Formats: sequence, structure tokens, C-alpha cells
Amino acid sequence: MHGIMFLALEDFLEARLGEGVWERLLQAANLHDQQFEPDRYYPDQVANELFELSARFLKQPLPATLELFGQHMSPGLVTMGRSMGILHKDWKTLDILEHLQSHVLAPFANIEFGVMPPDIRTYRLKHGEVAVAYVSRRKLCPLLKGIIRGMGQFFHEPIAFKEQVCMLQDAPLCRLSIYLDDPFFLRYVDVEREFGLVQSRIAEITFYNTFQGVPFSDLGLVLRYSKDEVLVQVPPLQLLTMKVEKVTYLSLPHLPQGLKALIRDVDGNQGMAALTNIRLTDGAVGCRRFPRVTPDKSMPVHMKLGKRTFRGLMLNISSGGARILLEKESRLPEVLLFEPVSVDFAMPLKYVELDDTIVLGPVPMVVDGNILDVSPMDGSMAMRIVFSALPRRDGMVMEQYSRKMHDDAMEVLQGRVVAMQK
Repeated sequence: MHGIMFLALEDFLEARLGEGVWERLLQAANLHDQQFEPDRYYPDQVANELFELSARFLKQPLPATLELFGQHMSPGLVTMGRSMGILHKDWKTLDILEHLQSHVLAPFANIEFGVMPPDIRTYRLKHGEVAVAYVSRRKLCPLLKGIIRGMGQFFHEPIAFKEQVCMLQDAPLCRLSIYLDDPFFLRYVDVEREFGLVQSRIAEITFYNTFQGVPFSDLGLVLRYSKDEVLVQVPPLQLLTMKVEKVTYLSLPHLPQGLKALIRDVDGNQGMAALTNIRLTDGAVGCRRFPRVTPDKSMPVHMKLGKRTFRGLMLNISSGGARILLEKESRLPEVLLFEPVSVDFAMPLKYVELDDTIVLGPVPMVVDGNILDVSPMDGSMAMRIVFSALPRRDGMVMEQYSRKMHDDAMEVLQGRVVAMQK
């Protein structure tokens, strides 16, 4: 253990319990007249014993003591890191965590004495969140948490934690999500950083839009970017959907979350669009297994929940599920997640090809599923349903309906693209 830790522990205890406590602690540990030097390394067992004695002196559990100690020493570590040139003057909590392994801990390794920094791996998920994996036989995860909390206090940032697993609960490692607990920063995108990475790697962005209730997706390139705007080059069909919708969803190769952007301007001749007001979405985009379409005609629905029947309209549908808006007079009982339901509706097709047979439409459908969630909408309730595995016949009907809507939308789009490029 680095000597700096012992000097910090002495300062922490004297701040809490007054002068003279350090000498009493050393006596209790049979370390009379022990002097700790800031540039030396000491056995881990010495540190562990002093940590346990500190918890007894403070009348606190050991994890709580370590976390308080980490908070206390954190401002000093930041100041020391800046003075040594290890920490950039503009870095704050998440920036320090992002560069922890490469810039911060590496200088404290000492191969001659067999001293290696703790294995703390970090990954910047987005501007406001960093994932942390910590593996160490020392199991000083409360100390790490305290240091991070202390940095948040030092930089006046609303730092919060989500802990998936912990070594203190017999997991092989600690996995943490450290984030800025602020709605603005949870959606904030560092445009220059993220799009600069994409451009430097000559990587492509995937764009997602909807036209006439049908999803369209294509790849594009970053041409220019500033902190407020990104200029992208996109194929004509996708560009037109962006122009019509005035918004687009996009996926960057290195970001686990999707982005949403407003379309400020579209140049059809050059195939370019200017994106502004770029923010994070709630999760990844473009991950649906089945294409989800919005019916172009009213599609009435009867839904059976237990012994009760409800009526509504289909908002969107795919082979994997549907969203239904119930009639306003519908009174839902308390429903549980994944409550089984049966959905009865007619697919608005003129005909369907089923193997060697042509069936005239509309095509009646009865599909079983489970409730995913229920939310208020337009004075009523909208219900999302996950379908059970569809029989082959129903799957073919769904596929042909999606294909028809896509073909109809594509025909309109192609005509508009010609007009846009004139």
C-alpha cells in the first residue's frame, strides 16, 4: 500500500477524533513510533489492520469507515494529481474515471517492489455516465466509492451510483455505473467528442425514420461538426424521410445508446442534412427484431383480458407485438406485468397469398400475448402487448401486410425524391 494512504488516514482520524488519536491507533496495532513516508510502499496487512482499528475507534462498520475515508481524502488526491500533471485542469469526476487506468493509476506502479495499481477498468458510456469494473484481492470497493463521492462533492456534481454486483457479496468483481443524477446531463451529448470519434474512424452512422407509418433505415457519413450542429451525408430516400419527419434517430457505432436529433436543414441536391438539438434516447435504437408499422387505415381491436372484453384501435403492430389505444369508456382492472391477453382484429388487406392459396381480405386474426405495460394516452389508456410465437399462417399475414405498407410508402418516396432533387 502506498505511503500516501497512511498519511491521509492519519489526517482523516485526527479530523474526526482530534489530535493524538493516530498515536493511540499505532499503539493498538503494535506499531509504536512507526513513520510512514509518502514515497514508500508498505505491506497490505498493515493497512488492513489500521483500517479495522479505525472502524473500531470511529464505532462504524468497516465499509462505512472506508467510504468516509475515501470522501475525506478525495480533494487531496485531486489537488495532488493536478500538481503532478496527472490530471488535466478541466477534468471532472467522470473525466478522471474515464482516464483512470491510462493516466491516473499508471504512474503509481512500481515493478521493482512488485507494486501494481488496482485493476479498475472504466468505460465512458456517454457524457453523463461511466461503467466501472473493479477486481482486487484487497476488496476495498467502499474506499473507491468514497473517493468517487468525494470528487463529486469537490466538483459540485450530483454523482450517483448503480451497483450491479459487489465482491463483498461474494461476486468475483464489483460492477458500478457512475452517473450524473441530473435530467439534463442524462440526455446531454458531447457532440464534438462523439461525432469527432465517428469522423476520425471514417465510421458510418445508422439513421432511423418513419414515413407513412413504415420504418426506414440507412447509413450516412459525418461531413462536419461543431458543438451545436452536425452536417451529415445521407442517401436520397432516407434524406427525404428526415425532411418530412423533421427529426431523426441515429446510432453511433461506439455508443450503446441511441440519439435523437432535430433536422434544421436538408439539401436534396447535395444529399446533406444539418442535425441540431442532439440528445440521448432512453436506450438503443434500431434493435427491433420485427418491423413495426402504423396502420394506414382504422383497425378496430377486441381484446380479452380474463373474462372481460375491451375495445380499441391498433396504434402499431409487428410480428412481435402491438400497441393498442383502448376506448375512453374502458375501465381497466389492476393489471399485472405479463398478464395474458387475446387480441382479435382484421388485417386490412385485399388478399393474402398463403402457399398456393389466395385468401380474400380483410383477414381475421386472433393472437395471444402478454401485457408489457399500460400508460395514459389521450384521456384513455394505451397498452403494449408482446405476442406469443405466431402460427405460420399468422406470420405470413403479418409479413405481407408489412411488405405492402413498405411498398406503398416506397412508391410515394421515390416520386418525391425526384421532385426534391430538381
